[in-house]
Amino acid sequence: MKILDVGCGGGLLTEPSGSLFITTINKTQLSYALGIVFSEQIAGIVPKGTHTWEKFVSPEKLESILESNGLSVQTVVGMLYNPFSGFWHWSENTSLNYAAHALKSSLQEHPAPAEFALKGETEELQAEAFTSSGVQEELKK
Repeated sequence: MKILDVGCGGGLLTEPSGSLFITTINKTQLSYALGIVFSEQIAGIVPKGTHTWEKFVSPEKLESILESNGLSVQTVVGMLYNPFSGFWHWSENTSLNYAAHALKSSLQEHPAPAEFALKGETEELQAEAFTSSGVQEELKK
């Protein structure tokens, strides 16, 4: 299995069937309340301004972007952080944080950018963007 090849110009999946792994925050009211209000403003677990609500992305939106750019989503799994133990745990619940695994299609060497609008959402994935060149182009629109 080939793993993501990250270069200076951004992440590239250089081989057919190459893997892409993304971890990010879901765009839910619960993730806003815990990720921004609680962890930044109340508990001070992370510095204020660490998270930007507009950049949070749902698993469905991420899957749509990846699939429209020649990647096939294999797995989406929730991640939960326990601030008392300092450990992360896998979960079926994706309402806060989640991880996604996608494979580059072996049928397309260089997928063309998707032809769907992301107006108002162009910065959603930039913080997490270890992505194929097609996804990077989509985010620039």
